[in-house]
Amino acid sequence: MDDEPLDKPITPQSENPLPGILNSKQETGNMEVHKHAHHVMHKKKWSEYFLEFFMLFLAVFLGFVAENIRENRHDRKVEKTNIKSILKNLQEDSFNLERSASVNEQKIVLIDSLMDLKNSNDADTIFNQHFVYYDLKLGYNDYFQSNQSTFDQMQSSGTLRLISHNGVLDSILRYEAMYKELKSQEGVCAVWWNKAIEQVSLIFDLTFVSHLPAGGLWELSLGDVAKFPLSEIDRRSPVVKLYFNWQANGRLAWGYYVNDLHKVLSYNRILISYLKKEYNIE
Repeated sequence: MDDEPLDKPITPQSENPLPGILNSKQETGNMEVHKHAHHVMHKKKWSEYFLEFFMLFLAVFLGFVAENIRENRHDRKVEKTNIKSILKNLQEDSFNLERSASVNEQKIVLIDSLMDLKNSNDADTIFNQHFVYYDLKLGYNDYFQSNQSTFDQMQSSGTLRLISHNGVLDSILRYEAMYKELKSQEGVCAVWWNKAIEQVSLIFDLTFVSHLPAGGLWELSLGDVAKFPLSEIDRRSPVVKLYFNWQANGRLAWGYYVNDLHKVLSYNRILISYLKKEYNIE
């Protein structure tokens, strides 16, 4: 055996005495490093946050605008429907105002004729017939009653707030105020009418008219009265004198009432024309 130098270094056969195990650990370590790289959070720029917020805000805003447009269209449709209904009520009022004004103007003429009869020298028979004729005709009343159905419904449902045209609501409310004034004057007329009716009941027997149909008093003619069994009337009695006084006061009240009827009728026509123009209704 050859002698070898004792100081010769010993060279290992392999730097990795356990190659399989070490390589496996290295690969595992590399995999773990690679895996951790995928979990690093990506930091967004502020512009990306702003864009997301803006898109969300825009979606909500456009939804709100679309809903507002839908509600506004619905409100305008309801508004025009209500105005058309109010116009029908006003047109009905117009007809009834004309009729009521005509009837009450004739009543004033009858009261004037009754006042002339008081100072006449007609024979008692003629006086009795005319007195009863005028009194029975004056017993008929024609008070104007406005059709408030649409206005009342709008008031109770809160849809008066949907009236969007400037001046329309104020114009409608003015009509309502004028109607209330008319009803107030109607109450004054009713007071004197009731007094006259109570007084005339002390002058002659009214039971013969009980068979007349509704509205029959206004249809009476002087010839019809001549056929009735009339009682004797003392034209100089205090009872008759007081009756004439009640009718004289009623004459003033009816005069104011007729004037108010014409005022309401005039404004009624103006309001109808105005609403048709504002809402383009034929």
